[in-house]
Amino acid sequence: MSRVIVGGLCFAASFAASAAVAAPDSPTAPTLPKPARGSFFASNQNRVDLPAHIERLFKELDSNHDGFVTKDEIAAQQQRFDERAAKAAPKRAEKMFDRMDTDHDGKITQAEIDAARAARAAAKGKTVKAGRGRSSLFARADANKDGIITRAEFDAAAASGKIKVRHANMRGSAIVRMFDTADTNKDGRLSLEEAQQAALRQFDAADLNRDGVLTPSERRQASKANRTKRLAG
Repeated sequence: MSRVIVGGLCFAASFAASAAVAAPDSPTAPTLPKPARGSFFASNQNRVDLPAHIERLFKELDSNHDGFVTKDEIAAQQQRFDERAAKAAPKRAEKMFDRMDTDHDGKITQAEIDAARAARAAAKGKTVKAGRGRSSLFARADANKDGIITRAEFDAAAASGKIKVRHANMRGSAIVRMFDTADTNKDGRLSLEEAQQAALRQFDAADLNRDGVLTPSERRQASKANRTKRLAG
């Protein structure tokens, strides 16, 4: 399942991202649905549901079915994910461009970006300043600096990596950090109990009001706090 978007909000999310790297034709390929409004990742998470959720994801990562997850198992599935994501990148770039090119004239303007951002903010009861984001997308993709991003410019920026079009995923050092934290006996492999206990610890740390329910807002705050801590440390 390459659709799970994670940012280290809790260990459950990191495991979902790791499980996401299995290829669909693999015997251990997960069948989890795309996150949507009301799903485990997009809505409130209940603490009581977490152990069962981790167990399901753990079994999908445990490719040799020995009751443990190793870094090698995670790395092997990550490699398969990377290969599939690379093949899908051109199609994803096309879809991304089409979403931003709202009038479908083959060009992306700052006005289109501003309108889309304003619409998303309005849906959340917020407002944004016009022109915000000009230095990011346009700096990366507007090669001739004329204030317009053509499809050719967009594709070139995507191919060079200036624009990320691959599936969001917990990767590399982030997975290793989560693994090492959960591997409490430091034997280089993770048991189901260790994974569940780590998930519960992460959940409790993010559950600010201690009501046993983790909201999207609490997850965002936990992610921001963790990022700040890593940068400071």
